[in-house]
Amino acid sequence: MTSKPSPDDLLVAAQAGLLPDLPMAPEVAGRLRATLMARLPTPTMRVTRADEGDWRLVLPGVRVKRLRGDAHDGTETNLWRLAPGAQLPPHAHAIDEECLVLEGSVVQRGIEYHAGDFLLAPVGLTHAVFESPRGALLLIRGEPIAGISLALHD
Repeated sequence: MTSKPSPDDLLVAAQAGLLPDLPMAPEVAGRLRATLMARLPTPTMRVTRADEGDWRLVLPGVRVKRLRGDAHDGTETNLWRLAPGAQLPPHAHAIDEECLVLEGSVVQRGIEYHAGDFLLAPVGLTHAVFESPRGALLLIRGEPIAGISLALHD
């Protein structure tokens, strides 16, 4: 008499590609799924609260707070706080940059962008001067701040 394979035996066989192409009984499939799911790492949420993190002065009137770096695609997500009258000089992009205006507004080439406006600067685009006459808060995902050639200050 042969014994029934355990969920662990089935899991090893499945990983090795040794299971036959036969339908699996629902209770076995359920146990196998439960065993597999129990072995997966549980993702945890990473939170940066509004009053946490360091704001770095990168240009006169421009502070940046890093929220996240993504090693897979080489991007960072940052908050940019522009004081009234602050400017970002012309600069190029080595990768696509996504910008969401959260508060205030910014002006480029005479066009004003307000809270809720989304801007995508594709790789190779050179920005003209970015101005913020009344101040702004931007969420920017793009190349790491250290890689931007803005003559940044520390």
